[in-house]
Amino acid sequence: MNNLFSSNKRVFRKISLITTIAVGISMFSSLYAMSGNAYNFNPEDEGVKLKSEAIYMENLDAEDVILDKNADVQYAPASLTKIMTCVLVLDEFKDNVEKLKKKKVSAGNEAFKELENTYASTAGIQPNEKLSYYDLLCALMIPSACEAANIIAVNIGGSLDGFVEMMNAKAGALGMKNTIYYNAHGLDLDDNVNMTTCRDQAILCKYAINNYPIFTEITSKYSYTLSNGTTVVNTNSLLDETSDFYYGYVDGIKTGFYDEAGRCLASVATKNGYTYLIVSMKAPAEDNDGNDVMYNCQDHKKLYMWAYDNLDYNVFVEENEEITEASVIYGKGADFVTLKPANEVSKIWLNSIDMSQVERRITVDKDIIAPVYKGDTLGTLELVYEGETIGSVKLVATSDLPRATVKSEVAIASKFFSSKQFRIALVIIIFAIIIYVIVFKALTSRSREEQEPSEKQGE
Repeated sequence: MNNLFSSNKRVFRKISLITTIAVGISMFSSLYAMSGNAYNFNPEDEGVKLKSEAIYMENLDAEDVILDKNADVQYAPASLTKIMTCVLVLDEFKDNVEKLKKKKVSAGNEAFKELENTYASTAGIQPNEKLSYYDLLCALMIPSACEAANIIAVNIGGSLDGFVEMMNAKAGALGMKNTIYYNAHGLDLDDNVNMTTCRDQAILCKYAINNYPIFTEITSKYSYTLSNGTTVVNTNSLLDETSDFYYGYVDGIKTGFYDEAGRCLASVATKNGYTYLIVSMKAPAEDNDGNDVMYNCQDHKKLYMWAYDNLDYNVFVEENEEITEASVIYGKGADFVTLKPANEVSKIWLNSIDMSQVERRITVDKDIIAPVYKGDTLGTLELVYEGETIGSVKLVATSDLPRATVKSEVAIASKFFSSKQFRIALVIIIFAIIIYVIVFKALTSRSREEQEPSEKQGE
């Protein structure tokens, strides 16, 4: 009996372990349920004709990707490179405007030599001319001065090469996986050409915007007069009130251009409480007649106008909305718990699309065993539009449900006694008893036979 009891205890422990593993797997799979997918609208389907080969557009309020057109394809960024150069200065000064305006630096031939006899844009800064870092940043970001980039590189990085190492280290730290820098200005001066993607540049822009207010202050200036008396004008036509591409809601950020790179642009706009960021690369520089056209600025203006006319913020699922119920085994006083979203689901959405056209697909975990605790993930709600997932959210329990101890133990015991394992054990026990009886009888009979001759001899 002791052996049978020990065997049963082992079987019970095994059942308990299997149950625990099953619950753990269920919780694990729920924990890693899909958190959301971007549904990419295509403005070109709405009649917005774009010239840039690659475009990334994001609503910064909801962090929704609005447009992804070759956003992860590498292109030469031209002077978009200078965004990283600016960021490293701001990292050094931590947005201390007073210190930026007070600290003056210069550089000699090491900063100017590689720019000789090139098509580099400049602000007319001379070798060994001292200017504040604020002046240098304005020269860097407004007229896209290449000598300002190299002066910064020499002073912040110790050398041009040292600064490039800092640029690549920062790109790696920010998760800009498809970016590599070879210089601080973005010119194509040798076989080593800076390469990046629209998505990577968006990561960099968001870092600068979120951490350094001075970044937006500088990049949104249309013109600025340096302390040496030189007035510089922004290369971004979106900021030029006299331009056909002017868009008054834009703040910066940076243009980029040389023939092989095409026209590049990063910009941000805020209107009616919504902020959008756009990064585009490799737009044509000329129209079919050979006329210079700022197609980068044209693309951005078209996209902003389309977005503000056609997109709205919508709540698809309220955080406290009761979605469904989940059956629970061995619950004390109840056999289910109510499920709600773990968080609100909201998206920027085309106002021409009725939200009722978005399908809700609910998945609830099976074989949920009490106890259940408030906040446990027990399912998923998926939002689907025209067969494409536009987002999903975990479904969690709204309350605790303890285990009915006696009820569960009886159920487990009854399951054991009707299980295959028990039937096998019973057969083994019966077989063992039969063997025991046979052996016992055989031994008893032999013992009696051995005693009978002795008794006869005694007579």
